[in-house]
Amino acid sequence: AGVARQRDGDRRSRSRPRMMLVTADDSTGATEAGAACADAGLMVEVVPIGVAPAMAVSAEGCTVIDLRSRHLSAGEARRRIIASTDDTHRVHKIDSTLRGNWAAELSALVDGGRRVVMIPSHPRAGRVCIGGIVHVNGIPVAASELGNDPRLPVRSSRPSETLSGAELADSDALRRWLATSASGAAIVDAVTLADIDQLAAIAFVVDDVVLAGPASVVEAVAKLCAPIGGSASLPDPLLPEPIVVVCASLHPVSREQIARVAGAGIDVVTSSELRGSHPDVVAAEVAERAHRRVDEVRARTVILVGGDTAEAFIGDSVVRVFGSIDVGVSLGDAEVRGRLLRVASKPGGFGTANTLLDLVTR
Repeated sequence: AGVARQRDGDRRSRSRPRMMLVTADDSTGATEAGAACADAGLMVEVVPIGVAPAMAVSAEGCTVIDLRSRHLSAGEARRRIIASTDDTHRVHKIDSTLRGNWAAELSALVDGGRRVVMIPSHPRAGRVCIGGIVHVNGIPVAASELGNDPRLPVRSSRPSETLSGAELADSDALRRWLATSASGAAIVDAVTLADIDQLAAIAFVVDDVVLAGPASVVEAVAKLCAPIGGSASLPDPLLPEPIVVVCASLHPVSREQIARVAGAGIDVVTSSELRGSHPDVVAAEVAERAHRRVDEVRARTVILVGGDTAEAFIGDSVVRVFGSIDVGVSLGDAEVRGRLLRVASKPGGFGTANTLLDLVTR
């Protein structure tokens, strides 16, 4: 009977569009989450914390609040997510490699009376959870290069060592946990997008649950909220010229990407690979130079690489997100310092060496 009720709930969740409120812990993560929602057919705005949305969220709309909490204290991260949560808040987007204050943020939701279902998998980017351990391209995340991240090294590949919660192996285990646990958090294995879709459909119909995970989890929930058969409506052209690429990220993938774009004659504003100042100071300095370059060349498109870069450049602007144009790469429009710009954003470690080059030359 419980399974039958669950299936009825699954069908009801797809019977009509729902308003959606998402939180995310950094700026590229917020626009990536927004793109996942737009891909499902929702109208999406990404709004910095403390800034009012530009549009009224309708039943077919989504607001993503950019908490900008990844590099703050755990206490401030807790305060920000608590201040941003209401009954429509059903998803928190976290870093797919377990960087940041996600454990403090999810604990704050549990302390506030919500149950949390964490699915720390993003298969399109090679990140999956098996046996309670998050892997990046087959390697436990703490044993990968993320374990040596200069700013936020990942110390454990097992989320339950940081967030108190039950480790669950599959959808049946999740159903049992939801039926028997009145509070707390669960961390659920997932390897494929189909796994994530199934887990999201089970958890989403339970009103007190907040799902947490990378963009694949946001995508799964968005498909439950959006009109059936909905899809993104991307502008044409995608990236109107002139284009300026802005990067304060030191991730090796990002550095190779911007080197190839610069080699193709695209304007690139970046930082030294030697980090002497605090990353926030560096990002702010790069953003200021980028604004000057945008004005000089009358750029119509900016490509922002890395969360610190995006936050510093966008400032308090609201981004109207159209959808995804590559794995982790969002596309939108924003009025930044009085100029309407097409904005593409990409997390620092995402993609191949040719990702940006392919985008600007296709």
